Amino acid sequence: MKEPTPAQVKVLESVQNQSVHLRALHATATEHQQRTGQRPPPEWYAEFHHHAVAREALTEAALAAAVPRAWIDRVRERGERGITWHPDLSLRAPEPIEWDRVLDGLDRDVQRLREWTALDAAHHSQPGTADGAGLDGNLHALHTRTVGVANLFGLTAGQGRQLWGTTRDWVQASVAMLDGVPAEGIAQRWQQALRTDTSSYARQATALADAGIPIDTTTALPRLENLRARVAASVQPPQPLFQPALTAADQIEAAVDAANLTYSPDVDLEFATAPPVFSDPEGADPWTEITTLPTADGIER
Repeated sequence: MKEPTPAQVKVLESVQNQSVHLRALHATATEHQQRTGQRPPPEWYAEFHHHAVAREALTEAALAAAVPRAWIDRVRERGERGITWHPDLSLRAPEPIEWDRVLDGLDRDVQRLREWTALDAAHHSQPGTADGAGLDGNLHALHTRTVGVANLFGLTAGQGRQLWGTTRDWVQASVAMLDGVPAEGIAQRWQQALRTDTSSYARQATALADAGIPIDTTTALPRLENLRARVAASVQPPQPLFQPALTAADQIEAAVDAANLTYSPDVDLEFATAPPVFSDPEGADPWTEITTLPTADGIER
């Protein structure tokens, strides 16, 4: 029968011991209610919720990394009977690994990691985009969970390159995902990424780390800091699809520039001091110059 890897043993042990702790908490609550007739105090509910959520998060991450469900169910059952982990305890025969599900899930996370890294770089390359931490929280949750799953799955550096290429390939693929996307599209997709709820991935990453699975680095994936720096250095600032409407002052200035008209104080002074081309002689009364007026019959009087 297939034996669990050292990483899988760590996760199975954590799931079983979490189940033991939850059983003990349940027994404590029962004893408290029988003795006092009251429900457990609020801190009991907080602790029970913490361990229950951690066990579920670890189970989700384990299934994503191809840990057999038969093994997970077995250690949970034992833990719920109060049996703590022991390396000699037998496990059930595992079901076949669903390779398509596992690899497709990992690949979707990698593609999202590529897109979000490029989106964040392109968004912050535009002026007036001081958005604080930006996608830092979501990128961290996505990267650490993906790294943890890859480590639990046991992906090697060579397998990572076969699946997604080198870091250079990652950068090129990230930048290519934004080819032809205008600034308006970048802003919209960046907002969607910002609003994405990654709390489940953050919990899974924490549960994996608590079980002893590294979540910061893996040979199968680039480091997040390195990836972000290289993508930021390669991405081009996106161009807007629609230019903003010009104000009246901007339109006048643009028209003057297009006509190549320039202001010259010397020219203005010259025209201001030169005699007018079309004007009456000094002191002349334009009405007295008209000596005859035509009458209605055309005869001058």
